[in-house]
Amino acid sequence: MSEYIFKHSFLVSANEANPEGELAVTILVSNLIEVATRAAMDLNIGNPVMAHLNAGWVLSRLTIELSRYPKVNTYYSIETWVESWNRHFSVRCFEIKDGDGVTVGYARSVWMVLNTETHENFGLGHLSLPEGAIKDKDCPIARQEKHVEIVNEGETGSSSSSLSANTETLLYTFRYNDIDFYRHVNTVRYVSLLLNSYSLEEFDKSFIRRLELSFLHEGNFDETVEIRRFNHDSSLSSFSLFSTKKNLPILFARIGLEKRID
Repeated sequence: MSEYIFKHSFLVSANEANPEGELAVTILVSNLIEVATRAAMDLNIGNPVMAHLNAGWVLSRLTIELSRYPKVNTYYSIETWVESWNRHFSVRCFEIKDGDGVTVGYARSVWMVLNTETHENFGLGHLSLPEGAIKDKDCPIARQEKHVEIVNEGETGSSSSSLSANTETLLYTFRYNDIDFYRHVNTVRYVSLLLNSYSLEEFDKSFIRRLELSFLHEGNFDETVEIRRFNHDSSLSSFSLFSTKKNLPILFARIGLEKRID
């Protein structure tokens, strides 16, 4: 096969738009996962071929960066390709284009195969990637920086790079609608929690230029997390979702905002 790119188009319907009339970030994340799933199945490396092994693909990291978002009632497309592949992880990139075919952003994701019984890394050794499936195509966004520890105000971190939360720490307990097929917290639920820590006014004035998610441990039903936030400045925040049950962070995230142009 020639170098492989999978493409799928979508419409930004009213129920998939945010209050500013743009594609909602939660919907974009969901559709990136959908396109990755479709592409894997098209390459015969999707979840159906692993069902008998009790294994399936899960996200380890996701980074998105957009200069603008498709508007409500317009079409957009997502193209995806495999950037790299090894025994443990696969890196898949995405290009997001508006209805006129103009690129508005990119995303890079890191995937692993989960053993759904032990919830450990199953590895990729059982999968056979077709020749030509890895494409030498540029994904011009920076890779994620190393995540850092965020502690509550007054607590001492485990390293000199630890950050002390400088906003109110919020609590959330995961419920039924937060849990997916793997019986752990769905990626989109994490994104919703992060976005809900902002005000409507903040998003009326700014949009998410860059979002980084790094999944450290699984979140589970009836598990309470502290949403710890450190504002580096008015446009950049780091987050840690800290499990009070496991006494460790399960997610690290960064969100970078950009002012809207009137």
